[in-house]
Amino acid sequence: MGTAAPEPSAGTAASTTTRVVKKVTVTSTTSVVEPQPSVEAEAGPMPTAAARWSSTIVLSPDGSLVYVANTDSASVSAVDTAAGATRWEVTVGERPTAVAVDGAGDRLLVTVAGDDRLVVLDARTGDRRAEVLTGRGPAGVVITPDDRTVVVAEGDVDTVALFDLEELLPIARISVGDEPWGLAVTGDGTTLLVTHLLTGDLTIVDMATRGVRAVIATGPENNASRHVALHPDGRRAFLPLIRSRNSNPDLMFETTVMPRVAVVDLEAGRVVPRELLGLDAVDRPVNMPAAVAFSPDGRIAYVVNSGSDDLSVVDLTKGFGIGHVEVGANPRGLVVTADGRTAYVHNALSDDLSVVDLEELVEMRRIVTTRSLLPDDVRAGKVLFFGTSRPEMARDQWISCASCHLDGGHDARTWILDDGPRNTPPIRGLMVTDPFHWSGDRVDLFDFQKTIRDLQSGTGLSDDENGDLAAFLAHALVESSPYPATERTKRGREVFGASGCADCHAGPVFTDGLLHDVGTGDGPGENRGPAFDTPTLLGLYDSGPYLHDGSARTLGEVFTSGDRLGPHFLAGLLTDEELEAVLDYLRSLPQ
Repeated sequence: MGTAAPEPSAGTAASTTTRVVKKVTVTSTTSVVEPQPSVEAEAGPMPTAAARWSSTIVLSPDGSLVYVANTDSASVSAVDTAAGATRWEVTVGERPTAVAVDGAGDRLLVTVAGDDRLVVLDARTGDRRAEVLTGRGPAGVVITPDDRTVVVAEGDVDTVALFDLEELLPIARISVGDEPWGLAVTGDGTTLLVTHLLTGDLTIVDMATRGVRAVIATGPENNASRHVALHPDGRRAFLPLIRSRNSNPDLMFETTVMPRVAVVDLEAGRVVPRELLGLDAVDRPVNMPAAVAFSPDGRIAYVVNSGSDDLSVVDLTKGFGIGHVEVGANPRGLVVTADGRTAYVHNALSDDLSVVDLEELVEMRRIVTTRSLLPDDVRAGKVLFFGTSRPEMARDQWISCASCHLDGGHDARTWILDDGPRNTPPIRGLMVTDPFHWSGDRVDLFDFQKTIRDLQSGTGLSDDENGDLAAFLAHALVESSPYPATERTKRGREVFGASGCADCHAGPVFTDGLLHDVGTGDGPGENRGPAFDTPTLLGLYDSGPYLHDGSARTLGEVFTSGDRLGPHFLAGLLTDEELEAVLDYLRSLPQ
């Protein structure tokens, strides 16, 4: 739910008070505050104002308008709730990701990931008021309850940025750890909650000191955490995510990924295992929980599942599901009206809103919000890639392609598959980097039917549908690196070539398309090695861990650990300065 402002709070809201080993006060507008060590949380005073959190959808304070970020249309739409139609749609830039509205309903803020910008619109007319540059890859955005500060999650640079709402001047930048995404601010404005895309960790930030107060781990296998919402009582944070069971050596389709909503007690600073929502148990098999909202009294939780295209309705007092509603394609966010009678669900790939009657638990109608700018076959293929609702793609709605290839990227996991341990590669730049899979056993982009049948237990696609999926897989390009070219990267390129690396990582896409034995294919469980497809080096800045089995946690470990006789072991051949130059060069690809 994009903001809890329209909803009355039930009980008393909560914050977390912890003892901080070291406090850092930020005075520079460009400073970075490193995470601080913390100890166990203590109970503290409870705020009474409504909390706010980021989402792809937000309801205006008076409930008259619903705003959605249309990622594939480069736009934001405003839907008139009384008329049941879109009032306006405006272009904001490449890949808008989240929206937030101020308490007066005057300003609508949008993070635009492709342009690294925060855009401010007139919330009533859609007119552009202002914009400001952010760090690379802005994701979530939230306005503090006092309407003074804007917080932006800068996913690609591992920071959250604070801006003054009136002037859009930068206040501070806080280092919070890998790939921050979802944001929430407690009702008293003292505490910021941050999720991380590739883990279930919840970072707690003290807004007064602008230091990290604590990092709460929800589970070592948790993943795909894009959202956090505060329960109306203010004491608990709910994180929809998936459990990626990559430690399981006997994977079946129904044991690979598990749909979960983790619950964190903010007073105690810990996860509450007995309140964990295993949606496959309390509801039915669903795929990729994306966002959560609550009834005004906090008794009911509503969870949209972006892969299985549905809404799970859970009675929190009883701990089991009481309803299930089918919605549009790839729901990413939802809001509940102040009276608790209606939910609006943002369907990112069917380009519409589902209007759900929460008393009858039925979808009443769909409201078209935009038209995707993707080619028709690419859009159809994207629906297949992200979805599990069709038996052709998945059995019992369990696992989608996007369950591991998050948003077409990767999950930073190594899976124990029939071939052996396999590190998930990103799905980008595939048009020019065949063959595919680490063993090169997929010769072209039409050759993934076996994956659908074997891993997802789908029945398989028709030729036309397979063509759509191939069109989507060919569509994504590798984005330019956030690491700039420098004199050191120029030196690194020279060393890279002189060391023989370019013999295999050749040409403009840095691969020769051949299999090579590089001395890493004799590990436990390997059934297909020892030769592996030469991976492209484009996008290495965002594809760790490395090597086919993920044994190199960092890019540096590729060259300093493992087989000392293998072609990757450069530690003994290069000086430390030369090796660092090579690493800088690789991180800078592509420019």
